[in-house]
Amino acid sequence: MKKRHLLIPEPKSKFLVVRCPNCGNEQVVFSHATFPARCIICGTQLVTPTGGKAKLNGQIVRILY
Repeated sequence: MKKRHLLIPEPKSKFLVVRCPNCGNEQVVFSHATFPARCIICGTQLVTPTGGKAKLNGQIVRILY
């Protein structure tokens, strides 16, 4: 079987708008973050880095490409 080639490759990582569970502030974070992102208002940790895709502690509002 031949491998299908994509003409224009797309990245698997995205920017996400995440809502803080404590204060409701919306903030843009990276889906494959390597550094813990905190809420600007209350300081709650929104993103926990893992080996690849980051674990989100808030609710995803929107996906930015």
